[in-house]
Amino acid sequence: MRNFLKKRWHGVPIGVLAVLLAAGIVAASFAFLSGTVDVKVDEPCELQTWDGSAWQTRGADFSITFTAYPGESKSVPMRVINKSSATLTIAGVYAMTAYPAGGYGDISVSGGFSTPQAFTGTQQDDLTLTVSNDAPPGDYTFTVNFSRS
Repeated sequence: MRNFLKKRWHGVPIGVLAVLLAAGIVAASFAFLSGTVDVKVDEPCELQTWDGSAWQTRGADFSITFTAYPGESKSVPMRVINKSSATLTIAGVYAMTAYPAGGYGDISVSGGFSTPQAFTGTQQDDLTLTVSNDAPPGDYTFTVNFSRS
């Protein structure tokens, strides 16, 4: 050990250089700046429906009302705008929640993203409600839940 401490490099003891080098490595491992990164994740999808003259942006709770007669089908054009650069899959799940006596199952739902669709950009799909010929008169209500993945 004594011989090591006596050795010199350009006149500087090697032991001192070793200690300074070790201290420099330890000091370099400490952070000299710190900060935070805040990330806000926005909803990338926007639902719109066609009202007959223009596309209307729908919020989280929306309602669509129309009149139909037995044997008819009514369609509501819907589109989803994916603002993300990633491909997202959109799915709509429809459930009949209110109907007149004997009317359960007398209106069927198709389209309206009831089949999951993966896309970027804008995708349109018509929601079609078909009233059976023997549907009793009254008010029918459907709920829809859209999901993305």
